[in-house]
Amino acid sequence: MRFVCTGLVCIATLSLGCAQTAGSPSASRFDFFAKAQPETDTWFPKVAEWQKRANRQEAEESQSVLGSDSEGATLPPEQVKNSGLLRLKMGSFAALEKRDLAKKINRWTQREARRHYRIENDRDPSQDHWPTFQELMETNGDDCDGLDLITYGLLTEFGFPRDRVYRAIVRRQRDRGNHMVTLWFEDPHDPWVLDATGAMTFQMRRFSEIEGWTPRKVFNESEQYQVAPTEDSLVLIEN
Repeated sequence: MRFVCTGLVCIATLSLGCAQTAGSPSASRFDFFAKAQPETDTWFPKVAEWQKRANRQEAEESQSVLGSDSEGATLPPEQVKNSGLLRLKMGSFAALEKRDLAKKINRWTQREARRHYRIENDRDPSQDHWPTFQELMETNGDDCDGLDLITYGLLTEFGFPRDRVYRAIVRRQRDRGNHMVTLWFEDPHDPWVLDATGAMTFQMRRFSEIEGWTPRKVFNESEQYQVAPTEDSLVLIEN
């Protein structure tokens, strides 16, 4: 058995009419999830062999099938186009679309954050309660450490990898005020900053493009990391 691939298939029979509705008898002719029968299914060995290779490669690479999120997107469009590499073209397209979506999420979150902002005592960490997502929905508002969950939650809801999206505590250098933002690590060394309340930035920008702020802590639901300066960094992270 083989697949038949054609460049273009033209169906000239226009009298087929409209597709059947969900409630019509023909709509339930197939059970698309019946149990496979290895003994009689000609395609079973082929599918199983592909699954084995695909799962092994995924385990070995532990990354997107297109490579790193930034691959292709960091190259000039003409260079990507002229490379002739499908991997770079797909990576560039996917990365640009992700950026557009992230910017849209950032704009929407900031608009809603203005409507649901609640002042809390964030000067005293012991008195500043960080809500869970469920608690934020129940109270219908919070300050930056709650409203940041809107950005964080939407990014993960739209399929941004959970090992690339983190919440972060940042400190304003001029007055040592703490703030909460979401970091999207498209580039592992220079993440995008998405700020629900706009105290740090209104635009989605790289961390390296923003002056006067120091990252303190990066975390998600299961992991937390202390931020340390690199050897060539001029920023001193105070403890």
